[in-house]
Amino acid sequence: MTIKKYLHSCILIEDKGKRLLIDPGSFSFIEKRIKPEDIGPVDTILITHSHADHYYPEVLKYFAQAGCKKIVASEEICELLKKENLPNETIKHGEEKEVAGFMVKAVASAHGPIPAPPPHNFGFIIDGKFFHPGDSISANDVQCDVLALPISAPWSTWVALLEFGRNFKPKTIIPIHEKVYAEYFIPRVFQISSEYFEKFGIEFKPLTLGEKLEI
Repeated sequence: MTIKKYLHSCILIEDKGKRLLIDPGSFSFIEKRIKPEDIGPVDTILITHSHADHYYPEVLKYFAQAGCKKIVASEEICELLKKENLPNETIKHGEEKEVAGFMVKAVASAHGPIPAPPPHNFGFIIDGKFFHPGDSISANDVQCDVLALPISAPWSTWVALLEFGRNFKPKTIIPIHEKVYAEYFIPRVFQISSEYFEKFGIEFKPLTLGEKLEI
């Protein structure tokens, strides 16, 4: 399994010729550093929740036109997808299903607190190896070797995010949700976070555009 990151919370997983994309939201494309074409056709998309930096219909339409047959998400997201005439398939909390050759399990994880009604948030476990929590640090009973960890968020503190990563006890952490910070500050955040996790024997692995992690 190969993992690539495409800015903010957008993660691409490839294995045996199949491609699964998670959360291609607006923050991944708004600066024009990448286009959907840079990612290319995918077999399946997972959406954690409805905030625009994770759910971006304009980009989802490109992937549907490029051959994506399934967008898998909660009932809340699927209702939005239907209104956009996009392919959709509902998954429920605790349900595990095969999606384009990947085993995907949905985990209901409360969105971090915000001054507005929070959306429903799913975390996704992929092949029992990788966990993408969306905008949540509440999935305390999940165990995976690789964690995509939100490293900045208006709904949490940096310290709380780091503590969640430590208590999760993965072998490797890939930071996500970094575009909340100003660009000049992100390297400093990554450096301090890496030093923090090193004390606990956890590899902190920021992925630059085009960089792969094999697991």
